[in-house]
Amino acid sequence: MEGFKKIKSIILLVVVVALIGCFAFLKIQQTREKKLAANNQNQNNIQNNSDSPIQLGSSGELKKFASYDEAKQFLAQQQQNNNYSLPMMTKGLAMDTVQSSERGSAVASAPVADGLGAGPAAGSAGNDFSKTNVQVEGVDEADIVKTDGNYIYATSYNNLFIIKAYPGEQAEIVSKIEFKSRPTDLYINGDNLAVFGYDDRIYTMDLYKSFRRQNSYTFFKVFDISDKKNPKQVRDLDFEGNYFNSRMIGDYVYFITNNYNYFIGPEPVVPRILDGGVALDEKCSGANVKCFNPSIYYFDIPYDSYNFTTISAINIKDNNAPIKGDVYMLSSAQNMYVSPNNLYITYTKYISEYELEMAVAREILLPRLSETDRALVAKIEAVTNDILTESEKKSKVQQILNRYLNSLSVADQESYEKELAAKMKQKYTDLAKEMEKTIVYKIAISGDTLTYKAKGEVTGSVLNQFAMDEANGYFRIATTKNTTWSRFEGGEQASYNNVYVLDGDMKLSGAAENIAPGERIYSVRFMGNRAYVVTFKQVDPLFALDMSDPKSPKVLGQLKVPGFSTYLHPYDANTLIGFGKDAGENEYGNTIAKGLKVSLFDVTDVTAPKELDTYLMGDMGSDSAALYDHKAFLFSYDKNLLVLPVMLRKSTAANQWGDISFSGAMVFNLKDKKIQYTGKIDHSDGGQPANQDYWDGYSYYDNSVKRSLYIQNQLYTLSNNYLKINDLGSLTEIKKLELKKDSGSDFKVVN
Repeated sequence: MEGFKKIKSIILLVVVVALIGCFAFLKIQQTREKKLAANNQNQNNIQNNSDSPIQLGSSGELKKFASYDEAKQFLAQQQQNNNYSLPMMTKGLAMDTVQSSERGSAVASAPVADGLGAGPAAGSAGNDFSKTNVQVEGVDEADIVKTDGNYIYATSYNNLFIIKAYPGEQAEIVSKIEFKSRPTDLYINGDNLAVFGYDDRIYTMDLYKSFRRQNSYTFFKVFDISDKKNPKQVRDLDFEGNYFNSRMIGDYVYFITNNYNYFIGPEPVVPRILDGGVALDEKCSGANVKCFNPSIYYFDIPYDSYNFTTISAINIKDNNAPIKGDVYMLSSAQNMYVSPNNLYITYTKYISEYELEMAVAREILLPRLSETDRALVAKIEAVTNDILTESEKKSKVQQILNRYLNSLSVADQESYEKELAAKMKQKYTDLAKEMEKTIVYKIAISGDTLTYKAKGEVTGSVLNQFAMDEANGYFRIATTKNTTWSRFEGGEQASYNNVYVLDGDMKLSGAAENIAPGERIYSVRFMGNRAYVVTFKQVDPLFALDMSDPKSPKVLGQLKVPGFSTYLHPYDANTLIGFGKDAGENEYGNTIAKGLKVSLFDVTDVTAPKELDTYLMGDMGSDSAALYDHKAFLFSYDKNLLVLPVMLRKSTAANQWGDISFSGAMVFNLKDKKIQYTGKIDHSDGGQPANQDYWDGYSYYDNSVKRSLYIQNQLYTLSNNYLKINDLGSLTEIKKLELKKDSGSDFKVVN
């Protein structure tokens, strides 16, 4: 019975970020979700104080440091409380952005404006060209390829190609920019081209070697492309931290970077920005515009871990304009949604079962201790944090509680275990919605001005940016409360899903909860007064919700079909395109993913959605960039055009995954709301193998099509190897441009 002589080993709460089962196509997504879960586990903490052992719900009010010295003092205290060690003085490592995959597309029924800062160039295709597939009209998103209807700007490995694209018969590469560090994404705004990515060359700089805080850096370069053959670099920035996300509204790019495990010491408290290799001054005095002097906001709580999230507003048309922004001390940043007027950043926090049990044990046992031991506990807790950290205090108090338990008889120990279990069950009942919560920060944006507005909380975790939306002053969000396990709850507690509406102050207005118990959200689309949510376990339920009353969102109907959609795209106000996987059962009765599946859903009657048509592609293991990246999905309502990048496999009796049978793009016509296969564009040279390329958190092959776009009646498909141009009607090849990795004398090497 030795196990009853001390508090039993605690089994940490396992938050199962809903397994995507054995589905092969989501192998890459599972990797990201595991990284997300690992990061979330770092946040699994409960704050404690002497009056209330469990501090839940609100994370405290937002405050602003009066000075950088005050911020340094606060951070020094936090580091001491949490017993942080100094970072090793070695080359910084790039941290993967903690960000769920973002799927989705444009506003219903028409292509969405790309946020380009200027009209089409002379001799171009006018306005008849596709834009980046963005979530919100007027809010541009960075991508690996952009077009102005005349030129295409595309990245491949460390190179950015400027291509005279239209007409396709005359297409040619007019210049190439070589980067020492690989570009991640780009924006274009008139004659300005902004390119950014992880800077892996900064470690060779003497200036960097002088920094004691040797974090990762993200480069941000602006080029004048008025002369396409001779682009000129006009701005060279480096942001301390890992790229999180960005948007462009008008002439401003809102650029967000994260810094984890922040070390201050003799270093500047604000994350550095280098301009032309020179660190910007923290003081903006007089005519000094080469400075970065953001306010630092924080929540007045004991941070168990924290991250500096820097939001910078960069004017990419005026390179002399100062960089404005703010810094927020958050636990982490995982997802982002941006409307024309507001920016929302989210992260998920959890309650640790270990901390919860320790708190309950304290509630039970502290009154039973001897007067001497109670006085000793009070004495320990009264010690200042510069003598004992909070974790050291907890450990010492726990030793006293363990000593008391060891003094009890076996019968008393068994009685305590029963009392502990009963109180823990009650705690779980009381705190069911608190165990996993998404925190949402609302920040107003206007030009270079950022204004923090409010913070909201909802139960569950959010999938991606498309699980969030803003309409008529309300913020709408869909979440999954993931499967949990607890020895006190009698095993596994099933997942369920929710849709919440928050008002302008981020207070709860209405909710639809407990949707599809036992399943998790795979895709979401908000469209006006409706929301569409796809969950999955064995079949694909498409739920239609009425969002017209923000105080009372309601599930009106659902449709169950084989497979699941990981992405929903509006065709028109009453029709949705779903893209995902077909599904079936294996010989053991387990659900398995099969080939790719595209569907058309009629939601005219939201109480009874209907599947109008489907098209299946490939067998098990087939994949598409559009499954997890909405920018890879090309749809035009006016042209009835749907283009999907695909890698198809053909199963055999010996190998369910089989060999790759096709790599390229598949083209469809959606006339009369029917999915009509038009043809495909091969990027594999007839099935030739290709090198594997790990880019932006995913693995591709060089012959994998990443993006497609159109200019008038010509279709352009992009892989690492080629930019192919085909006639949009017949799909006849017009021209093929090879995107070489090596330098050539016909290219202008700018950087």
